[in-house]
Amino acid sequence: MFRPCLAALVLLLAGCGTKAVSLPSAPLVAGQNPLVHLPRDQGNHPHDANEWWYVVGHLRAGTHSFGYEVTIFRLSHLNLPSESGPGITLYRTDLAITDETAHRFYHTIQYHFPGSGTFTTGRLGVHVGPAGLSGSLGAMTVTAALPSGALHLTLASRRPAMAVGGRGYLSFGNGFTYYYSLTDLATGGILRLKGHVYHVTGISWLDHQWGNWSWRAIRGWTWMALQLSDGTQLSVFDFRGQVHVLAASVLQGTHVRTVHDVRFTSLGSWRSPTDGAVYPIDQRVQIPSLRADLRVIPTVADQEMALPSQPVGSYWEGSGRVSGTFRGRAVTGYSYTELTGYTHGTPAP
Repeated sequence: MFRPCLAALVLLLAGCGTKAVSLPSAPLVAGQNPLVHLPRDQGNHPHDANEWWYVVGHLRAGTHSFGYEVTIFRLSHLNLPSESGPGITLYRTDLAITDETAHRFYHTIQYHFPGSGTFTTGRLGVHVGPAGLSGSLGAMTVTAALPSGALHLTLASRRPAMAVGGRGYLSFGNGFTYYYSLTDLATGGILRLKGHVYHVTGISWLDHQWGNWSWRAIRGWTWMALQLSDGTQLSVFDFRGQVHVLAASVLQGTHVRTVHDVRFTSLGSWRSPTDGAVYPIDQRVQIPSLRADLRVIPTVADQEMALPSQPVGSYWEGSGRVSGTFRGRAVTGYSYTELTGYTHGTPAP
C-alpha cells in the first residue's frame, strides 16, 4: 500500500532537483538521424537521473471495454539540500484500470525503496513491486497487480518507433529528455477486475523517456496519445516550464513529422473531490498545418491518479475517444490524455 512518509521524501527530493549533468550537444532537428536506437534503448539508462516506461491501452472483451495504465518510474541521483555525493535512487509505480462500460476507475500509486527494482540495460527488462515490462519489440509482456484487479498482457509492435520531436530528443524543464513511442501495439491477454476474469484484445501505446532535469523547472504539461481511424497516430504535447514546448509528432505509415502550430481549447472540465484541482478533460485540438480539428472526450470523468496525502503528486490520466477531421476528412479514434500541474506545487513524481 501507499507509504505517506516515503512519498513525502520523494516529493521533497524531487523538488530540490537532481544533480547538474552536462547536456548533449546535438540539436533537435527533424529529419536527421534519430538519437534513439532500438532495441538497445528499450533498456535502462542508469547514468540519467530520470527515466520512466509508460504503457496505456484500450481493451475489449465482447461488449465490455477498458482502458489501462502501467507506468514504472526510476528517480536517481536524488539529494537532500544539505547532502552531497551520488544521491539515492527511488522507484514509483502508477497502475490503473478504467472500466469504461461500468464507468468506474481503479488506481494505485506506490513508492519503492532503493534495491527493490531490477532494471536491464541494452534490452527491455523492468520489474518493480507489482509491475513489470520485458521482451522484444515484437513480443513484450506487461504485468501489473492492483488491489481491485490485475493485468497480464502481450504487446507486439506493428509500426516503426516514433522518435518524438523528429530525433527522439526534446528540451524539458531546465534540461533534456530522450523520448520515443511505440504507438501501435497489438495487445491481448488477461484482465482481472473485482473477481471477474476477462480475455481481452486491443491496442496499446508505449512511451519511454529518460534524461536530466530539475522537477522544480517544470510547471506541468498536457499530453495526448491519439490513435486515429485512418491509421494516423499523434503524440500531442504542451510542456510548460523554463522552456515551453508545444508540438505534435505525427506518424503516418513509416514517416514521422513534427509540427508546432498546435492549439488546445478546453470545452469542459472536472473538479477533483479529493484535492479541488480543476482538470480540462474535454478538449478541442486544432493543428492548422494538418487540417486537423479534433475533439477528445474522456470515457470516464474521474480518472485522477490521486495521492490524497500529497496532492502535488496527483494528476489526471485517462482513456477517451476522438472525433473530428484530419486532413479535411472525418475520423474517429482512441485517446489517452495526461494532465499535470493542476494541483498546487511542482508536478514531481
